[in-house]
Amino acid sequence: MFSPQQTFLNHILLKWTRAGATIVFRTIVAAAILLFSTLFFFRNSALADEVYLRNGDLLSGEILSTEDEQLIVETNYAKKIKVKFDKVVCVSSDKEVTLLLKNNDKLVGHVTCPTLGSIQLLNQETGESTEIAFADLKAINPPPPPPAVTYKALADLGGAINGGNTRSKTFNSSAKFQARSKNHRLYLEGKFNYGESEGEEDERNWLSGAKYDYFWTEKLYSYLRPFAEYDKFQDLDLRFITSAGPGYQFIDTETASLFAELGPAYFYEDYGTKEDNEYLAARWAAGVRYHIIPQKIVFFHLHEFYYDLSSDVGVYLRTEQGIRFALVENFSLNFRVDYQYKSDPPEGIKSSDTALVLAIGYELNF
Repeated sequence: MFSPQQTFLNHILLKWTRAGATIVFRTIVAAAILLFSTLFFFRNSALADEVYLRNGDLLSGEILSTEDEQLIVETNYAKKIKVKFDKVVCVSSDKEVTLLLKNNDKLVGHVTCPTLGSIQLLNQETGESTEIAFADLKAINPPPPPPAVTYKALADLGGAINGGNTRSKTFNSSAKFQARSKNHRLYLEGKFNYGESEGEEDERNWLSGAKYDYFWTEKLYSYLRPFAEYDKFQDLDLRFITSAGPGYQFIDTETASLFAELGPAYFYEDYGTKEDNEYLAARWAAGVRYHIIPQKIVFFHLHEFYYDLSSDVGVYLRTEQGIRFALVENFSLNFRVDYQYKSDPPEGIKSSDTALVLAIGYELNF
């Protein structure tokens, strides 16, 4: 049994302990509320940029960049929104942005919107503040300029080996390379095909070609096109063609391309048994590339048509068309149809040849 004095002291200590525990608990709760509020505030302040539109609307989000004369803003309610740059009258941002003026000067700093139609730029390093008319702006956070020269390379490899009742082997390969600058474009290509059936060779051919384009304007260019090919089973030791003339690039984007060319050509054919041919021809060529599903499914087509100017019937046509299906990384599954027609082949040789090619492709853009 406790004495009255000990009982009183225990009662006091118990009250103090309960009071202390209550204070500690309330402190923890208040700290947690403060912490979550702070995190919430900073999370939303990361999207605190404001974009004022000419029609009076206000967009809140994060200003990303300007591309194709459109301002890209990422919001927390509609993801990325593209707004025509000429519809914007003012912006503000609590982050450092890069401003590109119409005179191509670049300024870096934080921007505020004192009045519609102008922005205030604050340089954090110098502390200087500059007011800029929004009409003098060309872009906000412009993308880096493209490299002076871009390169593309594509290699295809396919084949099959069949055993049992039918023994056959086929091998198909092709490669393409393109280098492009503002005024120049160089294109190289090569193909090799081989096949045998029941131990007997029944296909062996190759081709190689190049094309150089000089762009006088964004779309109009002049081209020079040498081309050579060999086909054992067409009795063709060498076909060499060179042509030159004007071309026009109607479309040239990441997802679509369309061009056409027209010009004279020199045609030379060396056959094993047939008399050799040498003549002038007219050349027509066109090509198209279209992304049915961007970066996933691509359709392509190319044809070259030559008309013998010394004959009423001498024509030569070669085409290639197909579809590429993206696989993983830079690999793709390619289905291609190569077609060739020659109106005056050697005796015993068919006028046309068709090849169906299924191959794995690897593409590089650099």
